[in-house]
Parts: sequence; C-alpha cells; structure tokens
Amino acid sequence: MIIVSLIGLKKSGKTTCVEALVREFKSRGMKVGAVKSMVQSRFTIDTEGKDTCRHQQAGADFVVSLSKEEVAYIEKRPTKSRLDEFMRFIPKDTDILICEGLQDMDQRIIRILVAKSTDFLAETFRVRGAQENVVALTGIIANKTKENDRYPVFNCTWPDEVRELADLIMEKCV
Repeated sequence: MIIVSLIGLKKSGKTTCVEALVREFKSRGMKVGAVKSMVQSRFTIDTEGKDTCRHQQAGADFVVSLSKEEVAYIEKRPTKSRLDEFMRFIPKDTDILICEGLQDMDQRIIRILVAKSTDFLAETFRVRGAQENVVALTGIIANKTKENDRYPVFNCTWPDEVRELADLIMEKCV
C-alpha cells in the first residue's frame, strides 16, 4: 500500500490537494482511502449524553456506531494515533492511502509539503517537522511560484500537474 501525507499549516490548500489526488488515483482504477488528522481540533463524533458516549462512560473499550449508510469506530485515546495504530482499520486491498495532516514520521510515508507561500516554508517545516521523505511542494504556494531549489512544485488545481504529482508518487514507490 502506498501511503502519502499532505502536511501543512492551516488554510494552505491541503484539502484541495487531497481531493485532487483522490480523484486522480480513482481515475487510474485504484482503491483509495483517505485519513484526516485533526490533532488541534476539538471535533468528536461522540456527543455527551448520546448513546455512544454513554457506552464509553459505562466502560466500553471501543464503540461502533452503525447508521443506514455509515459505520464509525470510536475509541478514546490518551494521545494522537500513529500510523501503525490505525492501519488495522484500513482495508487490506487499499492501493493508496492519502492522509491530510498526518505528522507521523513512519518511513513508509511519502510526504508532500503544502504551503501558502515561500515565506511560510521554513515555518511549515519547523511546525510540522516534515523534512524527512518530502518529495514535493503544493498548495497555495503553487499559484505564486513554480521554482524551488529542493523540491518540484505542483498546482493541484491544474489537472496536468495533479497527474504529474501522482506520477511522482508512483515513482517513489517503485
């Protein structure tokens, strides 16, 4: 399985790039999964007073919530989950897993840095700690520059460049 993580600061273009890559890899006939890491968020699917929360409070180690069209797995964690801890939920026949915001330093992860501009590159590397295995730059920065001394720059709003980025990802996996 190919694992890609788009790492960047808020409002840098991560979700736009994830959407573009998902569409591109789906068009290639691949089974694509997506993971959204929301480490800074207070988001929870488990609402105080609702049944799933009550199950947790009663002592369940995990809760599975089933609705007409969705399955959700809820497990309270003392810290953010790492790649090896959530891979058990990813179907074995997944060809590519595209992660938004996953800062795990697992060596299997191909990292793409998403930045607002060249002015934010150093801060993004510092805050997201993503210097290992970075293969490209994308995000809003690609509207302003096509040049970088160290990495190729791709604009994920342009289909040709999304294809080129997907090709680069595939090359890195061979």
